[in-house]
Formats: sequence, C-alpha cells, structure tokens
Amino acid sequence: MFGWKPGIGDPTVYGWLTVAAYALGAYFCWRAASVGARAERRFWLVLTATMAFLCINKQLDLQTLGTDIARVLAKEQGWYAERRKYQLAFVFVLGAVSALITSALLVRMRRAGAAVWGGIVGLAMLLFFVFVRATSFDKMDWLISQHLGTVRVNHLMELGGIAIVTLSAWIAARR
Repeated sequence: MFGWKPGIGDPTVYGWLTVAAYALGAYFCWRAASVGARAERRFWLVLTATMAFLCINKQLDLQTLGTDIARVLAKEQGWYAERRKYQLAFVFVLGAVSALITSALLVRMRRAGAAVWGGIVGLAMLLFFVFVRATSFDKMDWLISQHLGTVRVNHLMELGGIAIVTLSAWIAARR
C-alpha cells in the first residue's frame, strides 16, 4: 500500500523493549483512570489511548505509511517539486499542536496532583520526541543518533518519556 508494508518496524532489542514499555505505560494509565477524580480519569484515559497507539505504531511504522501516502498524492497532484514548503508547514503545525496540547493540559490540570503533572511532563517529552523524529533536520538527526555509552540518545528520549508517564500512572493508580 503506497510502498508501505505492514511488518515489524524495529526488530531490535530496544525496539521490543520500547513496545513493552509503551504497553506497560498504557496499562498503568488505564489503572490510574479507574481511581482518579473525573477530570483526572479523562486525562489518564486519553493517555492510555495515546500510549496504546504509540505502542502499536512503534512496530507498524504508521508514520511511514503517512509519508508514502503524502508522496503519492504530491506526485499525482503535481506539487511534489514544492514539497519542502509543505514539509515545513507540517513541522510547524506539529510543533504548534504539541505546544498547545501541553499548555492546555497544564492549564486544565493545574489543580491536579503530582502524578498527573508527571504524566503531563512525560507526555510533553514524548511529543517532543515525535517532533524531533518528524522534523528530520540534519542537526536533530545527528543528535538522536549519538550514543551515551551503549545507548542511543533516540532511545533515551523515548524511553525516558515513557518511564515518566508510567511511573506517574503507577503512583496515581496506587490511590
């Protein structure tokens, strides 16, 4: 389909560790949703869906499907040669939406407990990670491909955000 084939997108140890971490995070977010106040329940349910989607996406590589569809449409509709301005617009919109989501959550959940704030911080980290991966600027690609010991910065960014969300949800679920 548009050059994309369903399959395992990251068959490495880190890939599967990340999938397991997303699944665990989604589970604890779901558990947190069952014990919180009404607004907190909605927050944890949305975070459950987000973590579950990112878990599935980690191996299905759905963003590649989206890129392939956009490339085919751009060629069919004749704007492929001008794709850079559309890519830049996409990056801008993605960054703006990520910032708006984080800001709206901070305002809406300002009276929530520390666990919810931790969930927001973890989500913001994951949104930033998605933004960095989507931009594909040379400097960012260089940064995320660097190693700290045996671990790539790419893995630290993603697993760090997942860990904060999961720990926050676990704390919220213990109530």
